Amino acid sequence: MTTNKLVIPVALLALLFATTAGAESTSDSLTRIEAETLVLKAREKQLEVQASIVGKQNEIAAKQSMTNAITQTAVVGDPVIKAIEGIGGRMYATLQLSDGSVVDVQQGDTLSTGLKIIQINPREVIAQSKSNQRIRLATYAQLNGGFNPNFPGAGLSLPVPQLKGAQR
Repeated sequence: MTTNKLVIPVALLALLFATTAGAESTSDSLTRIEAETLVLKAREKQLEVQASIVGKQNEIAAKQSMTNAITQTAVVGDPVIKAIEGIGGRMYATLQLSDGSVVDVQQGDTLSTGLKIIQINPREVIAQSKSNQRIRLATYAQLNGGFNPNFPGAGLSLPVPQLKGAQR
């Protein structure tokens, strides 16, 4: 009987420890799950920031390539644009070649230099070289021939004509 008296309190103590251990493992489990959730949210935020950075880098690269295409300087030997005419899809360009000759071209024409005209827009002409390199042709810029004393410059006034009846 003394063993029965001891068995019941020992069983109660064992039950109490088991319940406490189960409660701790549940709280530990919840803490672990919460920590994992925070880590996953941080990784998600990190991926969003990285995607934003890549998007901005692509945007900057696109703007730089557009700027490079617009500000491309004339290469000696490439034809230059003297005029662009036409409406809609029927565009024509007047080009001056490096030898001084002037030719009218349209999309698809090939120049004597080997350049093929692949696109004519109202403000640009794109050609393709034999090595498949695209070239945006520069516009014609007439060089200043020097000072002309007969042509009034900016800020200079013309002489005032003298009236015939108003002499002093």
